Amino acid sequence: MKKMSKLMALLLVMLMVLMLIPASAFAAEAVQEEPTLVVLAVDGGAADEILTTAVETPAVETPAVETSTVETPAVETPAVETPAVETPAVETPAVEAPVVEGLAATESAVPVVAAPVVETQATEQEGIEVKAVPALGLWRDSTTFIDVLLNAIGADYSYDAVTNALTLNDFVGREIDATDMGSNFAMILKGTNIVATDIDSAIDVIGNLTISGDGELTAIGQHVGIHVLNGDMVINDGGIQAIAMADVDDAYGILVENGNLTINDGYIDATAINTGIGQAFGIWADNDLVVNGGNIDVVTDTVSGPTIGIGAGDDAIFNGGYTTVRSSTETGVATALLADSWVIIRGGILDLQALGGDDPLAIYGAQGVYISPEYGDVDLTASHLYLEPHYSQASTNPKTGRPDMSQSALMAVMGLLALLGTAYLIKRKNVNA
Repeated sequence: MKKMSKLMALLLVMLMVLMLIPASAFAAEAVQEEPTLVVLAVDGGAADEILTTAVETPAVETPAVETSTVETPAVETPAVETPAVETPAVETPAVEAPVVEGLAATESAVPVVAAPVVETQATEQEGIEVKAVPALGLWRDSTTFIDVLLNAIGADYSYDAVTNALTLNDFVGREIDATDMGSNFAMILKGTNIVATDIDSAIDVIGNLTISGDGELTAIGQHVGIHVLNGDMVINDGGIQAIAMADVDDAYGILVENGNLTINDGYIDATAINTGIGQAFGIWADNDLVVNGGNIDVVTDTVSGPTIGIGAGDDAIFNGGYTTVRSSTETGVATALLADSWVIIRGGILDLQALGGDDPLAIYGAQGVYISPEYGDVDLTASHLYLEPHYSQASTNPKTGRPDMSQSALMAVMGLLALLGTAYLIKRKNVNA
């Protein structure tokens, strides 16, 4: 009984041991199976790798998670093809919108820079279109034209591109045209030159013109003898005769339109005759007219229209020279010297005469007339004024501006009588001696 009890106790112990071993084994297998299932679900790795991680210590589960975390975004997630179809919401805000905005900003910046360049070029092109091309031509007759810029030298003319000067040497022709030849364009006169036309202007210049030389120029036109448009005209020397004879349009001997006229020296004869109802101007400048010297002789005549010998749209200023004006009309208004602003006479000799028509006037200034005190008293209502400075006393005959010689003549006669008396007394004294 005692042995049986020992045997039963031993069997009981073995049974308990056998019961304990399966329970622990099952517990271990359960722990190994759970990570294996997790790895398959997440990684989708190979079976060998899973078994390897299963055999190793459970601590390997942490690096397994790290490995799967690194591999998943680095390799599989950047694939754009699958998200592009499955999740368009991710593409639109995260990828497409910022990228498109950035490109749009870059592309818009380029046209912004290019736009002013195009505008500038367009402006320059517009400026070129507006600006006329320089041109210089001579008409020998109604059919023969010479482009002087292409044919710079001829028998009776020459053009120097360096000095920008056209020289006329015994030239005879129908018309001279110059357009935008520059601010220093000059015409040099040599010999005797004649330009005569039955239409419009004999000499037509758009831009500046300076005339000089020791030669002569006769310009005869139907409307204008010498016409300068949108520029200034300067006469430094030479003998110039400008004649215009019209019956419908206004007649101008010399016309400077939208510019100034300055006469420094030379001999200038300007004649304007209108046989119709139009006006006649001997010399006219739209802006200022300045006479510093030279000999000027002006004759104008109309039937019924206004006639002005010398006129200016702004100021008419005389600093010197010898100027003679004879302006006449039958039934119109005659004025010898006129300015729409001021007439200023500081020097020179002026013989101004207006004849015929209604209220002829020697001088008229819309803003006023200033005449140096050296000319004496001047009657500005006179039709004829002769003005010469440096009188010892004021003129007593302001109607003409000429000094009254009666008092001087009387003094001369008395002086002569005194000399005769003195001579007579000396002679008597010598006889008595």
